[in-house]
Amino acid sequence: MKTIIGKKKEHQRLRKSAKTRRVTQRKPSSGPVCRLCLQEPGDPEKLGEFLQKHNLSVHYFCLILSSKLPQRGQSNRGFHGFLPEDIKKEAARASRKICFVCKKKGAAINCQKDQCVRNFHLPCGQERGCLSQFFGEYKSFCEKHRPTQDIRWENVGEESCVLCCEDLSQASVENIQSPCCSQTIYHRKCIQKYAHTSAKHFFKCPHCNNREEFPQEMLRMGIHIPDRDAAWELEPGAFSELYQRYQHCDAPICVYEQGRDSFEDEGRWRLILCATCGSHGTHRDCSSLRSNCKKWECEECAPAAEATDCTPENSGDIPCCSSTFHQGAFCRDTSLEQNPGPSGTDWPGSSSLEKPESSGCRMRAHSWRSKGVKITKSCKKSK
Repeated sequence: MKTIIGKKKEHQRLRKSAKTRRVTQRKPSSGPVCRLCLQEPGDPEKLGEFLQKHNLSVHYFCLILSSKLPQRGQSNRGFHGFLPEDIKKEAARASRKICFVCKKKGAAINCQKDQCVRNFHLPCGQERGCLSQFFGEYKSFCEKHRPTQDIRWENVGEESCVLCCEDLSQASVENIQSPCCSQTIYHRKCIQKYAHTSAKHFFKCPHCNNREEFPQEMLRMGIHIPDRDAAWELEPGAFSELYQRYQHCDAPICVYEQGRDSFEDEGRWRLILCATCGSHGTHRDCSSLRSNCKKWECEECAPAAEATDCTPENSGDIPCCSSTFHQGAFCRDTSLEQNPGPSGTDWPGSSSLEKPESSGCRMRAHSWRSKGVKITKSCKKSK
């Protein structure tokens, strides 16, 4: 009987030592290592930015999570306010602490649970399931005392992570549940990557866009949400296309010999952009605009009321104003709202539009976009 019990204890001891060896097996370092965890730069999403200055190298997360390291300087001094002399003192203190995972010295982080004496390196703790919070006092906890969630798998609506579409693991430490969408569960690594991409100002629930409960719960569960602009706003030249001026003539028929993509600074072939959207343009002559015209609107931005045909009462399907007039319209000269239109003798022939005297329409401030002529908008039955 004693032999069987002894064999079981020996088997458990060997399994524990093998697990510890897997964590502690590291390649010999050929470059700088962090002064607080004695490891190489690693993954920035897990360890933060690798900072090097004043002959010191540290992970950003090791700085802010070290249990006894004060931040006594301004943000522009040292390492984000952590002074080099304070970092050296913290490293000296940590050199006397043994990591409960790898059994080596230099563990600068200790579990904040009362009466818990466990210390660990940040990378070792992450592999073992420890949790660190990136707000308030920046507390860290071992895997026994870390904050948890009561995930009930029978109520889970999706069997895969919404962000990566891969199957969810039953291990609770690898998953995280949304507080606002109780049936939605994500991989912890997916939420962390999403938080680093969207950052503080764009981080929200991927399911319901909740911006209050969701970030608070993610912070409690150890998700680091950086206080900066989103990743897509930090890319070089991310908004360069917004500073490019539109340079194309969109008139139905462009009469400029050099083509739609060419224009002059002044004169007949000056390119006039839509005063409302700025994403459509026309040569001055292509839309028969006046030489002093500086404001113009494209067909999409012109008021809808001015683009409708008017039909008199009891007149059947025959409109007072010919519909062919509007089909050829491309833009309107907004400068005509202040300037009077041409006289009746300047109207085109009957093939394109009837003269105002021969129609039953009363003239009311409706501009002919292609010719700069005001025609009627509301029509009355001729007596």
